Amino acid sequence: MGPFLKPLIADLGLDRGSFSLVVSLSLFLYGAFMPVVGRLVDRFGSRVVVTAGALVLAAALAATGRATTLGQLYLFYGVLAAVGLAATGHVVASAILVRWFVKRRGTVIGLLSGASMAGMTFLVPIAMWFILTVGWRATYLFLGAFTLLVVLPLSLWVLRDDPEAIGEHPDCLLPDAGGASAAGSMVERTAVSDAILVPSFWQLSGGLFTCGFSMSLLSAHGVPMLTDHGFHPMTASWALGLFAGTSIAGALGMGVLSDRLGRKSVLASVYLVRTLAFSALFLASDPITLMIVAAIGGLGMAGSLAMTSALTGDIFGRYSVGSIFGLIFLVHQAGASLGSWLAGFLFDLTGGYGAAFAVGCGLLLLGSVLSLTIDERFQRPAAEPVLAGGR
Repeated sequence: MGPFLKPLIADLGLDRGSFSLVVSLSLFLYGAFMPVVGRLVDRFGSRVVVTAGALVLAAALAATGRATTLGQLYLFYGVLAAVGLAATGHVVASAILVRWFVKRRGTVIGLLSGASMAGMTFLVPIAMWFILTVGWRATYLFLGAFTLLVVLPLSLWVLRDDPEAIGEHPDCLLPDAGGASAAGSMVERTAVSDAILVPSFWQLSGGLFTCGFSMSLLSAHGVPMLTDHGFHPMTASWALGLFAGTSIAGALGMGVLSDRLGRKSVLASVYLVRTLAFSALFLASDPITLMIVAAIGGLGMAGSLAMTSALTGDIFGRYSVGSIFGLIFLVHQAGASLGSWLAGFLFDLTGGYGAAFAVGCGLLLLGSVLSLTIDERFQRPAAEPVLAGGR
């Protein structure tokens, strides 16, 4: 939403605080729907959920482009877009990948994060170009059409819930190669009521809270902050795109490292690098420095969701990721909702973004500490074995 902030509030006569509340509502409801979506995926499978989500999201984006009042923004973007995003988002994809992979879980979920950041790499500057060329309304119409043409075919013709459904085994290994036996010891389900009693659940949730806060701060207010500091809108958009671009390599590399070295140290390093990147981004004073910060800092902009969802599968079982990671992701979105709103509030209060970025850096340091203390080897004694297929 960052590239849309200034043209949208100028057109509708809003202030940044009001705009930030719309974004905050959308981010919070996105997270609130995640446990529901995760539960539906665990129980009924992903294809119907993702197909319905793609249709709702496309319609919501197109309707946002026709909004003329703040109330319509709340409905179209704040509520309906949140429903569509939840049904097509990271929790659904993670639940599927955790079922398909055990030994290479970190690598493939890192690949998912890398693909997500690759989309952001191109989407931010493309959206800004469209906004400057045809306006923010036509840009939302384009995004709605793009969603319909890309996500819907994938949900109808590509998605498969688990390898057992088509006679395969996790990691695409035959039983005599160790795939089935490895999967067999991991095929389990942990009830949400048991998971919330485990310290690791709250450590993962606390870390993702800081992730959500920082990422919503950057996505909603990164471009406005940089333009307030004197950078051209396209320069600011390309900087955020470069953040996303270099994070692709970071996500892939950290996924591989987590499979070899363990996940909690990798997760802690992600939050630490992001802390340094946010500090340097705020202090950057010229385009060259800004691009250097974006290129290096992007290495810490992805990996937190990937490592957290992989750890959820490691600790609670591969058929519990939808429900449990969906609940953890709700905490992520609570942080995202707070980050977007608080940044706008502090800007209106202080006239700048310094206080908001300082809070974000402090929370990221806390996330790093929480991650280092996770017991990634812990398994719930009450874990319930289930048949292959998970339902």
